[in-house]
Amino acid sequence: MFANLSDLGETKQISCDLCIVGGGAAGITIAREMIGSPLSVCLVESAEEYHQPTQDLYQATQQSRKRSRSLETGVHYGATAHLSRIRHFGGTTNHWGGYCIPLTPHDLAKKDWMPDSGWPIEWEELNAFYPRAQAICGAGPFVYDERLWDTTSRKSYAFDPDYIVNRFFQFSPPIRFGDKYGDDLKSAANINVLFDANAVKIGLQSNTKSADHIAVRSLKGKTAHIRARHYIIACGGMENARLLLDSNDVTSDGVGNSRGLVGRYFMDHLYDTIGALLVSERPQKILDQYAETVPDKPSHPLAGKEPTMFQPIFSASEAAQNRNKAGGVIVMLRGEWARPDEGIDAVYQAIHDQNREVTGEYGDHLLDILFNLDTSLTEMKSYMQGKHPDHMPVLFAIAEQAPNRDSRITLSDQRDALGRPRAHIDWQLSETDLRTFAQMPRLLAREFGRLGIGRVHVSPWLDEDAIYLYRKDFSRVLEPGRHHSGTTRMASDPAKGVVNAECRLFDVENISIAGSSVFPTIGYANPTLTIVALALRLAEHLKKQLA
Repeated sequence: MFANLSDLGETKQISCDLCIVGGGAAGITIAREMIGSPLSVCLVESAEEYHQPTQDLYQATQQSRKRSRSLETGVHYGATAHLSRIRHFGGTTNHWGGYCIPLTPHDLAKKDWMPDSGWPIEWEELNAFYPRAQAICGAGPFVYDERLWDTTSRKSYAFDPDYIVNRFFQFSPPIRFGDKYGDDLKSAANINVLFDANAVKIGLQSNTKSADHIAVRSLKGKTAHIRARHYIIACGGMENARLLLDSNDVTSDGVGNSRGLVGRYFMDHLYDTIGALLVSERPQKILDQYAETVPDKPSHPLAGKEPTMFQPIFSASEAAQNRNKAGGVIVMLRGEWARPDEGIDAVYQAIHDQNREVTGEYGDHLLDILFNLDTSLTEMKSYMQGKHPDHMPVLFAIAEQAPNRDSRITLSDQRDALGRPRAHIDWQLSETDLRTFAQMPRLLAREFGRLGIGRVHVSPWLDEDAIYLYRKDFSRVLEPGRHHSGTTRMASDPAKGVVNAECRLFDVENISIAGSSVFPTIGYANPTLTIVALALRLAEHLKKQLA
């Protein structure tokens, strides 16, 4: 059943077995798993459709308002908080790009050189839920290896697996969870979806060990308490922390925060251009090889009535990550190749040869630059400003941010329309994050050179020898992936996390957390598939516990 809080008249209290706060990928997945069970479920969500005043509740403040030039002072979070997530039924799947890829065993492993890494569950346990999550997300069969090339004319380059390995994305259409699965919930006898219901407070029992209710409020001022045997907070990577921190009337530090870890370890994926590719021969070959591809043969693993598109990507091998003491990173080829004129080509030939012995060939490069100043000067200016060459395929990287205790979500002094403190973003990066980016041009250059594919032009912000106007500005072109994670991290030890291996708060026995806020590390994989897999795992656990 669907209902609106403002239409419930004098109702002040709603009772159920399970209350789910948040109707995004995690909340909807868990609610669907409860259909037909003996449990009564109430899922609360701010709005059924997009509503600007509701969306504005997501506005946030941040520590560094300008592009910082120092890792020590924090960096500008380059995505407006209320535009990087969606506050209505379906959550942020309403602008999801459909990228699907699982985490790997290496992503979950503890790494001695990455402090606070390691998940408290084995990869095999997570992997057991990926095939079902794959179907819910609207992707194809759970195949993410070179079998995706088997029935195509494309074959893998013979990369040394100690340096570069191939990984693959699959693409959902994409699925908008509210549109796709709303009718399932609406028609279910044991599921109530309550809209216009903004969770404003978690009410604890006086003993602080269990929750008594969730207080909800509409923008028109209607209030109610939802009382349940168990509660799931599934509001997203920022809002999960914000709701826990703001529920501070019984415990001054907020709910689940006895060790001061709620909101800490805020992570996001890091997006940036790390270079461009100057191809030796037949540039279209490698562009086609690593392009988005729709299977066209019935024998392909992703073929079917509606074939699933996939895309190969370059990845730093696990061995390379360990050698470089760096996180996971993948590279996609973007853009087109065009033959440049002699002046532009000479600029990059001269840059490439600048540290070698001066020869007549180097002089020829300089003459070509002088004879083509109309194009070569523009290209030199772009190079000094850190811009990639327009005539080369771009190496676009998606990198893992390492866990960082000082990167965090706190409460702002500013308040929203409901009177609640807004989220405050203090995004902190580290030298590990810089190493994660910097390893990839070197790895690709080694393998592309060895195989005769071409040369890598390194983006000046990563090239220590480059003449670059923004040398120390790590965040000048850096963009976050808008995959907010880590703020209620999972751990086996209460001193190191907010929730246990079953995603239940260490401090409160009847509150669980769902979503990417529980990720201890994030790898380079887009989070939606893993969010759904963990939601399925949590639903299975709670069905047994609450039976």
